[in-house]
Amino acid sequence: MKQIIIMLLSLAVTNLMAKENGAPIENAGMNVVVDAQGIQTRGYVFKNVCRKPSPWQAQWISGSGWLRKEISLAEAPQQVSAWLTGESSFELYINGRLVSRGPVDMGRDYDGGNTHRWLYDYRDLTPFFVKGTNIIACRYRGSRFIFEAELILPGKQKLTVKSDTTWKAIPSQPGMNDWFQGTAEWMRQGFDDSAAPAAKVVENIKDQLVASEIPPLMEARYPVLRIEGLPENKIFTKDGRFRVVFDRVLSAYPYVKVKGGKDATALIKGHRAASFKLGGGEQMLEFSFMDEIAPAFTVELKNVTEPVEILDAGAVFTSQPVEYRGAFECNDELLNRIWKISRWTVQICLQTHHLDSPNHQEPICDPGDYVIEDMVNNYAFAQPWLARQDVRKFAWLLKDRNYHNFHTSYSISWLQMLMDYYDFTGDKTLVEEMAPYVHELMDTYATWRGKNGIISEAPNYMFMDWVDIGGFGCHHPPAVIGQGYITAFYYHGMEMASRVAALMGDKARVEKYAQLRGEIAKAFNRELWVTEKGLYRDGKPFQTSVKPYGWLPADKEIETFSPHVNLLAVLYDLAPKERQAAIVDKVLAERKLNTQPWFMHWVFQAIDHAGLFDKYGADQMRRWKDNIVNETQSFHEMWGGGDLSHGWCSTPLVQMSARVLGVTPTAPGFKTMDIRPLICDLTWAKGVVPTPHGDVSVSWTWTNATIKLDVAIPDGTSADVILPDKTKHVKSGKHSFTSSCKR
Repeated sequence: MKQIIIMLLSLAVTNLMAKENGAPIENAGMNVVVDAQGIQTRGYVFKNVCRKPSPWQAQWISGSGWLRKEISLAEAPQQVSAWLTGESSFELYINGRLVSRGPVDMGRDYDGGNTHRWLYDYRDLTPFFVKGTNIIACRYRGSRFIFEAELILPGKQKLTVKSDTTWKAIPSQPGMNDWFQGTAEWMRQGFDDSAAPAAKVVENIKDQLVASEIPPLMEARYPVLRIEGLPENKIFTKDGRFRVVFDRVLSAYPYVKVKGGKDATALIKGHRAASFKLGGGEQMLEFSFMDEIAPAFTVELKNVTEPVEILDAGAVFTSQPVEYRGAFECNDELLNRIWKISRWTVQICLQTHHLDSPNHQEPICDPGDYVIEDMVNNYAFAQPWLARQDVRKFAWLLKDRNYHNFHTSYSISWLQMLMDYYDFTGDKTLVEEMAPYVHELMDTYATWRGKNGIISEAPNYMFMDWVDIGGFGCHHPPAVIGQGYITAFYYHGMEMASRVAALMGDKARVEKYAQLRGEIAKAFNRELWVTEKGLYRDGKPFQTSVKPYGWLPADKEIETFSPHVNLLAVLYDLAPKERQAAIVDKVLAERKLNTQPWFMHWVFQAIDHAGLFDKYGADQMRRWKDNIVNETQSFHEMWGGGDLSHGWCSTPLVQMSARVLGVTPTAPGFKTMDIRPLICDLTWAKGVVPTPHGDVSVSWTWTNATIKLDVAIPDGTSADVILPDKTKHVKSGKHSFTSSCKR
């Protein structure tokens, strides 16, 4: 309670300072709320009007890093629609107010591939333009920037403002460096730019401009918990250091507002760092990039020869605009805490593209991470736009790479993302658009089948997990360990591809996939099942003709039986039904499986598929207790190590909402659903699952071998309520049930 009170008091102070310093970016219709739960925008509805409706008139321009355009309006416009992007990072200001950051992520992988598409943003800038003189200013890093706006004036008159040689390129000022240093005079009215050179047109741009179809990010000043090392009068008269501390890990732009200290330097250090040279007077020092703050950043002042006053310090939080629609609570406070930490950890990874973490910020190449983040999103926020965009972007990247992603197994996770998106939203159009990519991906996997009938000719078998098996690190295991694992994912990939083909009316491919799946299931069981062990081996040595290289170690004569291949065999029905429970019992006999939190997402699905979630589920979720870091309110990336902001750690939220509450879609977009609560060792649970039709609420209690269940489902939907002694089909509305239920 004390921490919550400190946080709310700090929030009040922060809001007052925000008015003085210029608040974070405000977007139309986005009312951002900061409280002890986190940050959300309630009731925000994103309308996808992002695609530019007319051909571009604007030109790519460049200058010395700052661009400026002055326009005069007889009346305030009724509507201002703007489209813009740039190379590297930029900030756009209208009349001195920060209105947009960019660019949206380009979808490039880290090994140098190029999709030849350059994404641009749409922004509604109506509130920022006024009658009279208006200043459009851009602070950018990189070699180019493009901007075009359509202004609807009173009387329906239209005015187009576009980047061209009428923009001015403002020369650098003494003492300024590559980092943003506050609202400069050139952003304001009255600045004389007559002597400034014209911006230059950048020629021969070959990239195709493509609309980014995600909402603008929401921003808010996150309340400071405390500041350590700051003098009582907040004035440094010599070199010094202070630390700005928050109550949890953040995805944010650290900032410090200072006064004085001419020629001193300020080094702001979160996970990354930026150095600023002070020019005297008041300055706002802010990162030009989002950073992980876990849970503090430091400020080091050096070369202080005149006093430096610290006027303010804090962080501007950023994420996709989400609303906390989903909810979960039960009699186990540990599980309740794990659910909320999972929600926050995924939220900070939802940026202009999915991040593995705000710490690493890898480019778009990790759908194995995103598939977990998206399921958390589905149950906590039901915000589909980022998943839709990143599915499309990753498809472009796959095609550019001849369908070989750096992490081979992650390509199947991309297909899983697509089908999860379809199941939770009902949006068939994306499946139709992605169908050619899906089938070309499956055709590529088919070329990796070996003489043994399973995948043994793959270029590599990464990513399996951050564990050691048989003396090998399984980030990129040899074929002897990776064969069964990749084959299982391919087998499931064909099942999903068959669904895509059926939706498209492609009967020939449905039949083709059925035949291939039959062949692979037979080969998988022939090659990998070991009767005396009662388990599947990971692979056989020396089955591949692919020569070893950096990402593919040479095989050796070993036989290993990982939980990974065995639980995937159960989950995807490569293992016959009669074997599945025994395999799970054998693998789960060791409570602490040789898997990291990432692969636990598949572990939970497998034990549920085998009908053993009640037996093992809650105990496995409680393993996260030892992975919680109290000062950041987050998990370690791996058991006891790694970064503190990795979204792939958050699968327990999915398990609590999908299995303990029991709500899963059975028709796309939750037109129909199952409600199948699994009580585990709990006595009660309740919560909400958001759907496109509205929220589903579930509440159950277990006493004296009896479960009492209350559900409410939205209009236009129906559900099969599955209890131990009966299944009841119900339509929209509120319903109550009682059932015998032994542990």
